[in-house]
Amino acid sequence: MDEGTDDDDDEEEDIEFEDVETNPAPIPSGPLPSGDLELTLTRDTRVSITNPFGTKKGPSKIERQIRMSTHQIHVQLLMFHNAIRNAWCCDQELQNILVKQLPPRIKEQIEKWRDNSGVSKKSEDNPKGKEKGKAKDTKGKKADRRNRDWNENAETLRDGNTVAREQPLISLLKALQKDWKYRFRIAAPGLRKLGYMSLQALDAESKSFREDEHNPERHGERIRDIGEFREHAKAMEGSRDVGSQLFTALLRGLGLEVRLVANLQPVGFGWSQVEEAFEESIRKPEKSREKKLPAKLDPVSSGEDGSSGEETAPRSTLSGKGNEPAKKEKPTKSKSKSRRSTGRRISRGTGLKEAPIDLSDSEADGEEDDDDVIDVTPANTRPQPSLPYDKDLLFPHYWTEVLSPHTNTYIPVDPIVLNIVGDSPSNIEMFETRGAKSEKAKQVTAYIIGHSPDGTAKDVTTRYLKLHQWPGRTKGFRFPVEKVPVYNRKGKIARYEEKDWFKTVMSGYIRGTRKYPSTEIDDHEDATDLKRKKVEKKVVEEGKETLQYYKSSAEFVLERHLRREEALLPNAKHVKMFTVKGKGEDATEEKVFLRKDVVNCKSMETWHKEGRAPKLGEEPLKRVPYRAATTNRKRELAEAEHASGEKVLQGLYSMDQTDWIIPPPIENGIIPKNSFGNIDLYVDSMLPEGAVHIPMRGTMKICKRLGIDYAEAVTGFEFGHRMAVPIITGVVVAEENYEAVMGEWQKDEVERVRKEDEKRRKAAIFTKDVDAEAEAQKRIMDQRDEEMAGGFLPEGFNVEEQEEDHHRPFFPVAHEGDDDDGGGFVIE
Repeated sequence: MDEGTDDDDDEEEDIEFEDVETNPAPIPSGPLPSGDLELTLTRDTRVSITNPFGTKKGPSKIERQIRMSTHQIHVQLLMFHNAIRNAWCCDQELQNILVKQLPPRIKEQIEKWRDNSGVSKKSEDNPKGKEKGKAKDTKGKKADRRNRDWNENAETLRDGNTVAREQPLISLLKALQKDWKYRFRIAAPGLRKLGYMSLQALDAESKSFREDEHNPERHGERIRDIGEFREHAKAMEGSRDVGSQLFTALLRGLGLEVRLVANLQPVGFGWSQVEEAFEESIRKPEKSREKKLPAKLDPVSSGEDGSSGEETAPRSTLSGKGNEPAKKEKPTKSKSKSRRSTGRRISRGTGLKEAPIDLSDSEADGEEDDDDVIDVTPANTRPQPSLPYDKDLLFPHYWTEVLSPHTNTYIPVDPIVLNIVGDSPSNIEMFETRGAKSEKAKQVTAYIIGHSPDGTAKDVTTRYLKLHQWPGRTKGFRFPVEKVPVYNRKGKIARYEEKDWFKTVMSGYIRGTRKYPSTEIDDHEDATDLKRKKVEKKVVEEGKETLQYYKSSAEFVLERHLRREEALLPNAKHVKMFTVKGKGEDATEEKVFLRKDVVNCKSMETWHKEGRAPKLGEEPLKRVPYRAATTNRKRELAEAEHASGEKVLQGLYSMDQTDWIIPPPIENGIIPKNSFGNIDLYVDSMLPEGAVHIPMRGTMKICKRLGIDYAEAVTGFEFGHRMAVPIITGVVVAEENYEAVMGEWQKDEVERVRKEDEKRRKAAIFTKDVDAEAEAQKRIMDQRDEEMAGGFLPEGFNVEEQEEDHHRPFFPVAHEGDDDDGGGFVIE
């Protein structure tokens, strides 16, 4: 065994191994590129208004301003968009298309309503708002109805009689909205709030919108002009928004006074998570819902129409391209055939499941038991269902308001989403967005605008707020009313004025001008439905108070609810005791004080910046821990706590415990100074008697040059980077030195202006010389090109000769014929 092993070792030693490169470098086929590598980097100067990294750092001032400006621009663009759609709804041809498509039973219901309500057909066949953007003539009966006499001698109806006369209109609206929900098909996504995207997402969306083919699921619905709007009316399909807008046009075509109401969904101006964009596209329909039966697509299904699916399909197939049973009954069923033909046209454009509303008593005569109705197969003629777009949006963005001619109030109607008629306060409140699902879908209630046929618009948000109380659900989403300070001659704030930005936007739409005067109906609406109500105070019975009650009470307060800068007066006495129940049987009692015995307190440093100081002998009402804003103050507090072993507290004083700081007068022209060599001058009362403040730049150098005693005036502080930087505003000198300092300052100012003018003049001359030199060089080069070689120049004379790039190996290579062979050391 040992001999065999030695033989194997000898054989392995005889084997020669070669080094092989495992990853050989690729050899280029052509010459290697030479020269410098140039990279062009473009810095993106845009400001991102999103927080992609989730940091706790708050938004900067410019980021807040960008969001506020974006919100304001978006609101105005949505207003303009809705104004155009409102004008399209007044188109005569569009209204004729929609009215002609009404089923005969609905037309009979309209005639029945006209007879029961006492509305003449002549007045109803001439609806308002047919002309786009023009004021309507208020002559004759129209003027009488819109501007009727509302004085105390006017004839009024009793409540019961008014309701009875208004009931036919309610019945008609319910019939129209049910019929519309059956016939209109949702085939595209509508407008919705997406939120703020990152710069990368914005660039991708913008590029796709410009270059890619239009995709409604990504880019939204697109209707370019009134012609395409009419095509949607003929096909009876579109988005939920278009469905509500066409329904408004239909009601105007019937002669009703109708508003197009829009709940604007602009991007917000806040920085909560609600304002951030979705991670993926949400316009795409839910695939799981496309396979469901048509009856399940209705979000508001009614029990009386539960069997409509069995009855609708045979009607649709009866007037098809010619089933044999239908042809046999053609001579005897002409009336029924005509109605069913209308039903088939309806079923093509429908996306919903409810059966046509039975509005006529004679409908049963045309629907006798026929074998042809039973034998027809409904598979190929079933109404085409709506696509499940915007299913997460539980509330509408557009609906209709109809003016009742009897009560002169507007009745909201939504035929697409909620499928209700707002004939009661509870139904009207259903239009207000609420709930976790609505918040997740970014639906908000901020600006609800009603557009009239004459092109005007009105803010009707109050009507849809719960109990008509503000701000309600508009808080945080509607741009608030700002308080703008108004200054007097001395630069002090004299008063505050309220600035309502959205009221300024609405000034271009509302009535009240000479061209569009306000009507009595508008005044009545403002005094009733659109009148804001104050929040009623809840009366709490004695002994049933809670902690939350005392925390928000304006009359009583507990000591535990006092803020850091609030304290009780020394002579404050409790008025009663409050029993706090614990988890067990133990209960504690706390003293209840009056809110008027609570005063605001401030520290000595804060009072000093306001020109006040605590009186002698006053003890602080409260002691609280320090709030260090600078690094130096934090270091001082840490050292003091380490030395004493206790938390350092600062005293707070009320205004009654302080008095104005009045320094003593100056003596011999010497200005008093603090430890930093300047003087505190936060308010005018801190200026010593006999001194004067000169708030001019450059006065410190003048005082040094003249040898005058002075002190720099500190008028405030700027905080940044954990530091407090004093604001220096001029100097303080003695009154006798004022004239001398101002005289020198005026001379220096004249010299400064002269130097700046001279600098600008030299810069202008230099620029002129540079331009003249450049022009001369250009003229010389042009002449040289024309005169060189008599105009006959060889091709390529002005091309620079490129230097050849010779590639050499690391070791020198010997060539044949070389005498010097490198001393014998040459690589073969």
